[in-house]
Amino acid sequence: MKGYVKNKTPVWRHAFKRSVGPGQQIPLDDLFEQYGVKHDLKPDKSFVNWLTQVKLKDSNLWEIHYEDENSPEPIEVVEPVDKPISRVDMTSPILRKDLKVSDIVNMPVRQARADLKKITDLDLLKYALNEARQLSNRDTLCIMLRRRCQELELTRR
Repeated sequence: MKGYVKNKTPVWRHAFKRSVGPGQQIPLDDLFEQYGVKHDLKPDKSFVNWLTQVKLKDSNLWEIHYEDENSPEPIEVVEPVDKPISRVDMTSPILRKDLKVSDIVNMPVRQARADLKKITDLDLLKYALNEARQLSNRDTLCIMLRRRCQELELTRR
């Protein structure tokens, strides 16, 4: 089989029982020996389709390049689909303005991870940190509040 599977990301990935470096290519012959024989597949486009549907579902991470013996031109199996980013996708939802110290202190950690990035009132965050420091089971929230306060202090210098 002529072709390869390529890692399109800038980081190492673990796939096919091996580590695949950024931009590294794995020949389709090696993958067919490893998976095609085991799953009773034929060494043609059906194997490549099986790879895209079962093993490599995310087209943003992997590129499959396959040359069919019958046609002289290479066939790009996985085409990157770049959807246009609209302004709505880039904006964050509106956070209510009337937040109180008790609202921040009583936030669950998941909500705090999302909402603390949107709060820019440094005094409110410092008051919430002092309140949360006195309560039990608020260690993670205190760490997040401390980091957010440091970020805001750095940006205001």
